[in-house]
Formats: sequence, structure tokens, C-alpha cells
Amino acid sequence: MNHNNGRTQLRLRHLAVLAGCILSLPALARGMPPTRDGTVALDHYQLEDGETLAPVRLHYLTTGTPIRDRDGHIINAVLILHGTVGTAHEPLSPSGLAGLFAPGKPLDARHFYIVAPDGLGAGDSTKPSDGLCDAFPHYGYLDQLALDREMLARIGIVHEKLVLGTSMGGMQVWQWAERYPADSDALVAVSSSPAAVSGRNMLWRQMIMEAITHDPDWHKGHPDPARPPRLWLYTASPLFALMTSNAQRLQAAIPDRKDAAPFERAAIDRQAHALNACDILRQFQSSDDYDPRPGSDRITAPVLSVNFADDMLNPPELLRLPSRANVHELMIRDPSQLYGHMTMMHTDVWEAGLKAFLLTVPGWPTD
Repeated sequence: MNHNNGRTQLRLRHLAVLAGCILSLPALARGMPPTRDGTVALDHYQLEDGETLAPVRLHYLTTGTPIRDRDGHIINAVLILHGTVGTAHEPLSPSGLAGLFAPGKPLDARHFYIVAPDGLGAGDSTKPSDGLCDAFPHYGYLDQLALDREMLARIGIVHEKLVLGTSMGGMQVWQWAERYPADSDALVAVSSSPAAVSGRNMLWRQMIMEAITHDPDWHKGHPDPARPPRLWLYTASPLFALMTSNAQRLQAAIPDRKDAAPFERAAIDRQAHALNACDILRQFQSSDDYDPRPGSDRITAPVLSVNFADDMLNPPELLRLPSRANVHELMIRDPSQLYGHMTMMHTDVWEAGLKAFLLTVPGWPTD
């Protein structure tokens, strides 16, 4: 056996499935109902800035069995919102949030109907890489929320038991709580901050956007499909690892110089197949309309903010939650449990806190 290759392969297992970050995969969720696809089509949609997108395809995944009231509305829905560069598959995968939906877990899919949409610009929903690339209209988080809400209504959901989001999805949870305060029994924002993007979080976003638009194969937003931009990944891939992992996990993955290049190459190769520059540019630009702080007085439903002490994107010293009785905080500080920003995917770390919160929600099922 080639021990060097063996060590390299072991270390590369720390790479995140989508972002090239470091993850330790949680146990597979067994006994879950099958996942199903769905699509809602709109003739057109007018964006917040007045531009019109036409037509619009909204793709989503579900698991569990819907329970309907006398009017045909689904009354046991849990909406799951994914992060930047993610898709609906991310939260429902074994390396994502699937552990929360397994039998006996807080969001057991035998009792709840889990709905995970591909946000506008991602997955199988309408996105720039469908052909328009940089001519695709600029959209924001509020547009994504409005379209998610329209998609839910089309499939019979006008009220959710819970809205839960990670990273970008967590940011959108704060906006959902303000814009649709009566639509949900409770909300959970994971790995996010209820404040406009700024500082270190803004800087790394700007670096990635600049890397895309300065890539020699970007061609002013009209790249050749046969030769998509790739050089930008040499900036983006290391940044993803630096910003979303933590020092201990990176040290374990890259103990010396000879491990750095294989780690970087594997991350770049993985992302080259998973990420499209046209889509990623718009996704990072879409946070421009994110600033929930001025509207926090409109939050009426119980909200749980789940964050991690080593999250470089949402450092605890900068976290300022709304001072409201219905806003609760869960901060994970134990170093042995932390994986940086990506601790959000290690549901075993924060599952107990989620369960305790849900038991305080009026009318939450306890069976």
C-alpha cells in the first residue's frame, strides 16, 4: 500500500461536499421516507427592483407525508432554506441536515412534511447558467423569499410549523420572520447574523466576486460554455476553506507543505464540477438587500438563533440579536464540537438545543 496516498485520501475526506470545506459526515439518517421532486412554473415575476423575470421555474424537494385540513391546506410543513452555493439537496443529504428528519429526531419526517426549495438562481430553479449569465436580472434575498412563499402556496402551504435555514438560509429566516410574521409557528436561523453583511464577511464575498469578473474566461459576462471560467476557483476554493472551517480542522487536513497542494487541487476540482461562475456571482450579489435589523420589531413568532463560537463569518463578538422575549440564543462553545461555520451541518452538536426550543413553542407536537 502507498502510505502517502493513503494519508492524502484520508485528509481529503475533510473537504465539504459542495464548498470544498471541512466536514465530518454525521451518521446516515435511516428509516426516512423517500425524497420527491416538485416544480412550480410562473409565467413571470417582478423583482423588488422592478425588473421582470420570465418565465420562472421553482424546483423543490420534499420528504414526509403532508397532513391537510378541511380546506386542503398542508398543516405540518417544515420549510428548509439552504445556504449560498447550496441547493435543496444539501439539507436533505446525509452530510447535511437529514439527521434532524430521522425517526425520533426533532423534525421526524414521519410527522412533518419537509419542503426544501432550490432558491432562485440555484439547483434546478431558474438561474443565470441557463443561458443569460450576466444578463440575468439582479435579484435579492427578498425575491427568493417571495418566490418561496409563492411556491408554497401553489402546493397548498399557507402556514408553516417551522422555517429553518442555514447560512444564507439562516439570514433569510430573519427576513421571513419580519416580512411574514404570522406565517410560521416558529423559526430557526443557523450560522447567521441579523445584520447587514459587512467587515470580514463582506470582504471575502467581494474577493470571490472580483475573482469571477476578472477571470480571463469571463468575457464580460459572456463566457464560452465550452471553456467556462476556472481561474477564479484558485481564489474561491482556499477562501471557502479558510472562512468556513476552523484552525484545528485545517491543521489536521494540512499538517505540512506537501499536503497543501493536493488539498487545494482536490477542492478546485470538486468545485469546478459543482459551481458555475454565472450562478455564484449572482448568489453572492444577492445579499445586497439583506439588513433585517431595522425591522426586528415586526418579529412576533418564537425565533432560535444557533451560532458557533469559532464561526469566522458570524463571530460571536459581533453578534447582536434583537432584544425581544421571543428571540432565543444557542451559542455552541465547546472546541471539541466545533467545525467553524460548517458546524451547522453537524446536527448532533445543536440538535438538543433545537429540541429544547421547540418544546417551548406553543402547540408544538410532543409525540
